[in-house]
Amino acid sequence: MKTKVLTKTFFFALLCMIFISSVLFSQETYKVKRVIDGDTIQLENGERVRLIGIDTPETVHPSKAVEYYGKEAGDFTKRMVEGKRVKIEFDFQKRDKYGRLLTYVYLEDGTFLNAELLRQGYANTSTYAPNVKYIEKFTRLEREAREDSRGLWAPGNSQKVVTYSQQSSPEGDEIVYITKTGKKYHKAGCRYLSKSQIPIALKDAVSAYGPCSVCNPPGLKR
Repeated sequence: MKTKVLTKTFFFALLCMIFISSVLFSQETYKVKRVIDGDTIQLENGERVRLIGIDTPETVHPSKAVEYYGKEAGDFTKRMVEGKRVKIEFDFQKRDKYGRLLTYVYLEDGTFLNAELLRQGYANTSTYAPNVKYIEKFTRLEREAREDSRGLWAPGNSQKVVTYSQQSSPEGDEIVYITKTGKKYHKAGCRYLSKSQIPIALKDAVSAYGPCSVCNPPGLKR
């Protein structure tokens, strides 16, 4: 009897995993109508898609100048997907505050576009909780691109690029970091970020995490 119960429990759990996987990863393909910039595309059905976990230099931001290497990143994404069919995978959040779909994008041959932009040096990691499924993979790919001086990180280029985490931000929008399992937030470079680091706005961090006593990150001004 106990064996039968365990067997039923196992198969129920397996079915749940398969169902969840099918919800998060769409087997349907979508045609890419146009590429807006390196990390944003528009599908033929009108949906705008923001590639999550990465950030490419800006080219169409309404309040920012075109950033160095932004055109190259946009051209790369165009070569990869414009006019082609892609599959999309969701993490925990399906849309951002602008109504865009938040997804990981795959070509029909299985090429993982988000990862490829990092691998080739066209993007830097920009992963926010709770959408952290590929944080370790993305961090590793960016590190390897930097070490191999690819794209953004080629000699001379890296001095001209300002990544998202280095940009000046309004009070509370300053970027600090958390880990996947920790209860503290940290400054960039803290030794506790050696295994994982997830960017998060300071105003969000202080409401859910305590400051690290080692790196002494900032708090909100009162």
